[in-house]
Amino acid sequence: MAPVLLLIVFCLTLLLLYIFSKQRPPNFPPGPPRLPVWGSYWLLLLNNFKFTHIGFHKLAQKYNTKVLGLYLGSFPTVVVNDYENIREVLTRPEFQGRVKMFVTDVRTYNKNLGIIFTDDVFWEQQRRFSLRHMRDFGFGRRFAELESIAKEEIQDMLDLLNGRREDKEIFSDGFALVPDLFHSVFYNALWFIIAGQRFPTKEHDKLRYFTRQALRFQKSIDVTGNAIAQTPWIRHFAPYYSGYKDLMESTANLLKNMEEAVTEHKATYSEDYTRDFIDVYLKEMKKHENAQEPSTFSEEQLHVTGIDYLFPASTTVTATLNFAMAFLINYPDVQTKMQEELDVVIGRDRLPTLDDRTRLPYNEAFLREVMRKETLVPLSVAHRAIEDTELGGYSISKDTVVMVNLWSFHKDPNFWGDPEVFRPERFLNAKGELLKKDFSLPFGAGKRLCAGETFARQFMFLVLSALVQNFTVKGTPGKALPTTEADLPGIIVTKKDMWIRLEPRA
Repeated sequence: MAPVLLLIVFCLTLLLLYIFSKQRPPNFPPGPPRLPVWGSYWLLLLNNFKFTHIGFHKLAQKYNTKVLGLYLGSFPTVVVNDYENIREVLTRPEFQGRVKMFVTDVRTYNKNLGIIFTDDVFWEQQRRFSLRHMRDFGFGRRFAELESIAKEEIQDMLDLLNGRREDKEIFSDGFALVPDLFHSVFYNALWFIIAGQRFPTKEHDKLRYFTRQALRFQKSIDVTGNAIAQTPWIRHFAPYYSGYKDLMESTANLLKNMEEAVTEHKATYSEDYTRDFIDVYLKEMKKHENAQEPSTFSEEQLHVTGIDYLFPASTTVTATLNFAMAFLINYPDVQTKMQEELDVVIGRDRLPTLDDRTRLPYNEAFLREVMRKETLVPLSVAHRAIEDTELGGYSISKDTVVMVNLWSFHKDPNFWGDPEVFRPERFLNAKGELLKKDFSLPFGAGKRLCAGETFARQFMFLVLSALVQNFTVKGTPGKALPTTEADLPGIIVTKKDMWIRLEPRA
């Protein structure tokens, strides 16, 4: 009797699992079945264990859909892979919510704080205030003092490469370590805006430590939150492999840096003079101290806002330039064209400025192609539907997680023709001028457009053009050329650190 009973239990269990796997909201997009614990995440990992954006792309191909529906743990999730639907998600107000997960809370004192992972009125107020006042110090616009700082930092980088100063940790015998070579330019510019200070060359090791912590956070999880977002309890059994250890330690180190800066500012604060964004924020906090209504302005919010601007703007740009170095090494003819354009337009007697940017279309097209070919933030940041709606003919329920697979769109042959070919000319017209419309979306679009896009594009142009103007980027003799593909997964995809040869131009 016992074997028969066991067989019945076994069959019932299989039946329940089958019914569970087929459960989907009405008119939900096609996609893989739902399995216990991690839902469709098991099958996502099966398609690509390392890079989830490629896994999503393969699943979309398997189910012959541009709008993929699946479950990540208990989260109903939709992933869009084509230009039209990506633009819909990025620009329609009903998709502008953010996903509340364990992994986003641990970096914000377990509160609803910051800019990146908040939404609703709180996000609108804090983002509007921070952007408006950071612009006063040059973030996202032309600002003479910040451009002067950029010139000084870039010249300092060139002095290192020309042997006029020494820092063997990142440059030795004609070989430079990237992306570390670029960290000081971007971090110091952001730190000047936020805290009114810059790290001198003798303290660049501290600066690089903070940037490496930011990169450590970026690599600890990807946009899905990994398994730890779906089953937070696994952090107790696998703190390292789940990404929890890196997530917590890197967040603590970044917050500590901001906390110390704010404490220092509070001790030297004056109502009569605002030195930087921290001072502006402290002044706003004082305005709300005696207000009857609750305020969204707090010291903890200031800490998190600071790192929300600091870590993406100081890490994504340096990671992008790391990819740019790999492309320059692998495509020497492209590098030669960039140098020829620089020689004709600027010469060698001065550094490129932002005024030269429109006169150097091939150099600008190169950067655009780098960002298209290897999409740094392949899944952007997850969105959440804030109401019942529809997308691509499918029903999307309130609180559904919605992701945009920018990597898949940037690889779409129906849109780009030859997406696997590295070809800067795709961004130029027949006259060699930049196309007025750039359809690539490395920074997203709509209200959730990356706040640091203008800053990133301007500073990447300045650093890259100055470097190519003065040096030829080459690989390490006797070693294989570095690949142009990503090596490491995370919120952003990155290459491993590389030692590259920088040969002074004759």
